[in-house]
Amino acid sequence: MPEGFSVARLISTSQPPACAAFSLIELMVALAIAAIIAVFAVPSYHDHILRARLPEATSSLLLTAMRLEQHYQEHRSYATAATAAAGAAATGNAACGVSLPASDRFAFRCDVLDGGQSFLLSAAGQEGTSMAGFSYSLDHLGAQRTLSLPADWGKSPVPCWVERRNGQC
Repeated sequence: MPEGFSVARLISTSQPPACAAFSLIELMVALAIAAIIAVFAVPSYHDHILRARLPEATSSLLLTAMRLEQHYQEHRSYATAATAAAGAAATGNAACGVSLPASDRFAFRCDVLDGGQSFLLSAAGQEGTSMAGFSYSLDHLGAQRTLSLPADWGKSPVPCWVERRNGQC
C-alpha cells in the first residue's frame, strides 16, 4: 500500500454516489408534453384514417361504371336482360347489368334509368361505421357528386368527390 493510505480514510472521505433518477417535476413536464402532442395527433390520425378509407367508395364506383360500360357495349343497355325487356326505369341493384361490390363500410346502389340508357351509381357509408354520413354518386356521363358528408366535413351536395375536411375535392 502506498504511504499515507488507509481504508478508514478512504471510507470517511468518499461521498455517496449521486442518485441517477428523474425528479417528479421532470416526469410531470414530460407527461404534459406527451399530452399536448396527443391532443393534436389523435384527431389528425383519425382524419387520416377516414381519408384513407374514402377511395374504397370512389374507386369501386369507377370500377363498376367501367363494367357497366362494357355491359352496355355488349347488350346496348345498362340494365339486365329482364329489366331491359320490360322497358321501364328500374331502381335497385337487381336492375343493374353487373354485380355491385361488397363492402363492410359502404352500401352500393345502382339505378338504371331511361329504359336502360343511363345509370346512377351511389355509395353510402354504412351506419355504425366510421364512414357513416359519407355518400357519393357517379352517373353514366361520369359526373361525380358528393351527396352527403358528416357535419364537420363541410356542406353537401357538391359536384365533385370531397375527400378532405372543409369540402375540399
